[in-house]
Amino acid sequence: MGMHSTYTATHYKDLNIDWQARAVTRHGEDILLTPREYALLEMLIRKRDLALTRGELLTTAWGYEYVGASRTVDVHIQHLRRKLGLKQEIQTIYRVGYTLS
Repeated sequence: MGMHSTYTATHYKDLNIDWQARAVTRHGEDILLTPREYALLEMLIRKRDLALTRGELLTTAWGYEYVGASRTVDVHIQHLRRKLGLKQEIQTIYRVGYTLS
């Protein structure tokens, strides 16, 4: 994706994201993410507080253009919320997509 060329690690809440290792930890414990979940998290972190459309998220994580009402992004966002404990922080923007506050 190339978005992490100038940063090696980011802290968000109680999470540590190591961009080079593509690893996420909380209090030293690994949180296992799929490659697509990681790509979604990376985009949400990098573009924090911006409204990201489902199409933008699909293009980033899956590498193809958004064509219609795919629930794929929604399901992966649900997984991220649960795995990372970010139920309040990853917000749904009705009929648009998501934002990380």
